[in-house]
Amino acid sequence: MPDFVPVLIAAVLLLVVLLIVFGGSMLIPTGPGGGKAGSKTIVLGQDMVVMYVEGQSNVASLKGEVSQGLFGNIEQKSDFTVDNYKDASEGVIKLRIWNSNYYGAFIIKVNDEEVYRGVPAIGEQSIVFDGSILKASNVIKIEAESSGWKIWAPTIYIFNADLSVNYLGKKTQSLSFDLTSVEAKNVNRARLLIFGVRNGPGNLVARINGREIFSGFTTVYTDFAIDNLKAGNNTLDLSTERNTIYNISSVQIVLFF
Repeated sequence: MPDFVPVLIAAVLLLVVLLIVFGGSMLIPTGPGGGKAGSKTIVLGQDMVVMYVEGQSNVASLKGEVSQGLFGNIEQKSDFTVDNYKDASEGVIKLRIWNSNYYGAFIIKVNDEEVYRGVPAIGEQSIVFDGSILKASNVIKIEAESSGWKIWAPTIYIFNADLSVNYLGKKTQSLSFDLTSVEAKNVNRARLLIFGVRNGPGNLVARINGREIFSGFTTVYTDFAIDNLKAGNNTLDLSTERNTIYNISSVQIVLFF
């Protein structure tokens, strides 16, 4: 008997044993960079914020007279700052007109963008503009339109105005990851890991492909049903409840085969 035959027989027997043990599957996945056999760790994100904060902040006030005519003009201007300006949903100007001759328009600009132009009546009104105009440092300017051919008198408005900022209610983090068809078929257990710090009373809610798999506080170390996963692109959405912020340092999914 040639010397290689016993080796060949042993190899065939070993292959049969492996097929029986693994149910016909020889998949042995590894984590990123060649991690532990039998599992795969997917790092979905690091250093992110999940929040649900509603509120309003008063940021600027102006009052007095604006005018413009043939012989000069008067405008009012104020610098102001907005904390967390990326989360600002809108600006609101509460305007009260005390007196005017209505010769020209009343104009409000924020960061050189015109948010109002009109001829407001005596009394109060609110002017709302999109929060995307706002920055960390801002300028609001109020002026009057020229009285035009009425050269005998400038346009005049006497007013006061208060500017406030409304903040975005909800900020959800959406994280995506892909699974091959072989991985999706052979995974037998899945675990969600989230490390972070909570500020506020609300739960952190995790959904995979639209289905809730967790609701509670960090740190998260929980297994979830594998039928939430699919071959191809998967999405993990993280959100929270009112008046709560989660500062997340790391989000991971571990798959076991």
